[in-house]
Amino acid sequence: MSNYNREELFLLNNVLLALFLVADFALFLHFSNSSFPWFALLGAGIGLAIIVLCWAEKVQIYFIASLLVFTGLFLLIYNWHSIFH
Repeated sequence: MSNYNREELFLLNNVLLALFLVADFALFLHFSNSSFPWFALLGAGIGLAIIVLCWAEKVQIYFIASLLVFTGLFLLIYNWHSIFH
């Protein structure tokens, strides 16, 4: 396996890890509360992004960006009915 392939798999794993972390936490919040606590998901996403940014600096920039994008996406998905109705 070439170095390029390893780098591509590393970036793909970063994006998928961010997706699964946010999706699982959002699903947990959805099932454990009667109304979706959007502020908890937003705080957890931003907080984890800040922690990773402080520890790993720019090495994990794809993970941080994906984490913030998926946090916003899942906020819209689970609050769709309260935002637009």
